[in-house]
Amino acid sequence: AGRAASCTAQVASGFPHERPAHPWHSASSAAVRASAAAAALAAAGATQIAFCADDCEQIRRLQEALRPLRAGEQEMRDRWIKEEEGWFKLPPRAWPTVQPKAEEIPALKQQMILERCGNMPMSEGCAKLVFDLSSALVFSGSDPPAGLATYRGLASTGHLDAMVAVGVLLVEGLVGEQDEKEGLRWLRKASEAGSAQADYELGTLLYAGQAGLEEDEEAAYACFMRAAEKEHRDGMFMAADCLLEGVGVGRDYAAAVPLLHRAAVKGHRGARQHLRQLLDGRWMGFENAGGAARIVL
Repeated sequence: AGRAASCTAQVASGFPHERPAHPWHSASSAAVRASAAAAALAAAGATQIAFCADDCEQIRRLQEALRPLRAGEQEMRDRWIKEEEGWFKLPPRAWPTVQPKAEEIPALKQQMILERCGNMPMSEGCAKLVFDLSSALVFSGSDPPAGLATYRGLASTGHLDAMVAVGVLLVEGLVGEQDEKEGLRWLRKASEAGSAQADYELGTLLYAGQAGLEEDEEAAYACFMRAAEKEHRDGMFMAADCLLEGVGVGRDYAAAVPLLHRAAVKGHRGARQHLRQLLDGRWMGFENAGGAARIVL
């Protein structure tokens, strides 16, 4: 309840978008110093227990959290390699997950006619058709303003994903019409109604201090955790990344592991990279991918 309140309270207090490509922070100086100490001690043949100092309990708990993954580790890695073979073809924006092409629009409209989707209340199947039509109009570039209008109509019925879509499009100005205040109102409304995607979108805005909101890492973490508690893939990853980095919350390597694993199972590439590095015993993170390890097991 505390996390939920802090997530929405900050968004309600002001109006913060060019969306961050990925809201990742750099390493803390303490982590860098720990990594340097680890390298020096390893070169001198010192034991891990001599290196870990203040992080000793963190490292022990992390090792315990990773242990259940060890038995099926190779199978998991092989499966990820196979799954990721065609991932270079993913759309530039990961949400909505279904983005029909322009040539699919006539079929969507015809299906809406066959299912009498003009009738109210709208069936679940019709709501999906209308949402997919809106997504096709916007993200195929066929007719973005018409897509936004169709999203709006569906959002007015209380459809959560449509509410999020309207919020995102207005905040980001993706269809030429930018209204950050109105966009945030839609995102807050969807979040309060239980939308994990809205929680995640608000978290990214708070994390980066965008759309007129002040940067607030604690509130961003609260939003990511709200999404994570609903098994939202990207929310789980960002909550885990905050726990690893100590951003908006105290560092807790072990608590990050189950979040990373659940996000990885759902196909999050960043979560898989984090897990591979942790299982290899040398976590670098993203911004330091080619540098010294920041967590050494």
